[in-house]
Amino acid sequence: MKPMIRSIRWLSFAVALIASAAVHAQTKLNVGYVPTSDFLPAFVAKDVGIFEKKKLDVTLTRVALAPNVPPAIIAGSLQIGMGTATLLLDTADAGLGLVAIAGTSRMTDKQPVVSVVARAGANINSAADLKGKRVGVPGFRSMMDVSFRKWLLTKGVKPSEVNIVEASFPQMRDMLKGGTLDAVAVIEPFRSRITGDQTGIKVADYLAELRPDMLAAMWLAKGDWVTANAQAVRDFRESLAEGMTFIAQNPDKAREIEKKYLGFNAPQFPPYSLAISAADLEFFVNISRDIGMERKVIDLSTLIAK
Repeated sequence: MKPMIRSIRWLSFAVALIASAAVHAQTKLNVGYVPTSDFLPAFVAKDVGIFEKKKLDVTLTRVALAPNVPPAIIAGSLQIGMGTATLLLDTADAGLGLVAIAGTSRMTDKQPVVSVVARAGANINSAADLKGKRVGVPGFRSMMDVSFRKWLLTKGVKPSEVNIVEASFPQMRDMLKGGTLDAVAVIEPFRSRITGDQTGIKVADYLAELRPDMLAAMWLAKGDWVTANAQAVRDFRESLAEGMTFIAQNPDKAREIEKKYLGFNAPQFPPYSLAISAADLEFFVNISRDIGMERKVIDLSTLIAK
């Protein structure tokens, strides 16, 4: 074989190998979540190989408080992270360029999963009883914090009359038991752990009292990253959808995965949904303003990736 022909053949072979590697290369994603059942579809997609099938190399990173997620996305340590409507609106007000790429679940009055729970023996039975008390919320300006303050107003209590402090979900039970907190705004499965051993007593399903159907949480990413990684975003959404189907068809296996990531199981799965609308965000714009938080006027549809 002549040297030139041999060189051309080796070059063609090398090009084919490179092209093959590109086709089969996986997109690396570091995905941040807080420990609640809302993110079970992502846990399932990771554990049963759905992400891998979609050529996504996903690392799931647990974050203590939801407000810590957007800064991690901006810094690039996370490509995708959980968020709530209030967090997304805060980043929009700051001009940080985050967008929602998918919903996670809904909260409904038929299946309330968020409550105000008071420490047993604290004699707290209503919003009025929270005056002067120390109440833990999972992050200032979080969806549960903003909604809690709005709920207080609807009950005739000024948020300034309550000592509201930050507390992560896993810490809430011990902080109630130790007397550090008098009450908490808490979600499943942590609510059941607190009430199950009578550390605390449910006072009100405050989110359900505010709105019968609301967006629980969502997945966020930087807008320019979404544009540059459109296929990865589609694959991520499709993986979540497959995860939701797996949960519906294999609830026992899904509960095993839930316990692996959370340490215990919620009494029931939340209503999972990828849908997000501008109306979902507008509700939180309105209640933010009601409690004195200023919001910039913005086309809310621009905060939802197509």
